[in-house]
Amino acid sequence: MLRKYGWLVVFALFMFLFEGVLMQWIELLSTESLKCRNMNSVNPLKLVNCADLN
Repeated sequence: MLRKYGWLVVFALFMFLFEGVLMQWIELLSTESLKCRNMNSVNPLKLVNCADLN
């Protein structure tokens, strides 16, 4: 059974890793400036420019 479905497990693991790397790459390309979290704001999860906090 492992020999029959082993390729499927390898393919699923490869796609999982590929998706993670792809999402990190897209996130890296989309952030052109340094982003920080403003912990004093109403929504601390929203990313703002670090220069705006200073």
